[in-house]
Amino acid sequence: MRKEIKECVDELMILLPELAKAFRTDEPQEILHMDISFPEICVLGQLSSSQEPTMSELGKSISMDLSTLTRTVDKLVEKEFVVRKSDPEDRRMVRVAITAGGRKIMGRFEEQRRKKIESMLREMTSEERSNLLSIFKTLHARIHGKAG
Repeated sequence: MRKEIKECVDELMILLPELAKAFRTDEPQEILHMDISFPEICVLGQLSSSQEPTMSELGKSISMDLSTLTRTVDKLVEKEFVVRKSDPEDRRMVRVAITAGGRKIMGRFEEQRRKKIESMLREMTSEERSNLLSIFKTLHARIHGKAG
């Protein structure tokens, strides 16, 4: 049993980075044909699914330190994809919101990601897709401490 787990770990150590690379689209400028970085896409993605978080809330949600986040948000403000807003209840706090232009860019990016994943899945049988989804759901549940 121990040897089986060790061998599985060894294989996963090789496979996981390759799989992550295949599913990740870390060259958004090539997809969108514009000057936009992967950290900027991460910020836009999080903002498109949240209600004007503070800078610290945003940083925690995407695991980005505040200095990197500040530079990234500055670039997105310049591109008019996000805006900074003062918190109405505490003017010392800065909130960040995605603009219509930011939503449009994020929509284009997500559509390309969807096409890439769809292309990979089309090459699998229905049973393989079902097994893959089952395994990912189990892994997700275990990572988040839920029974799988």
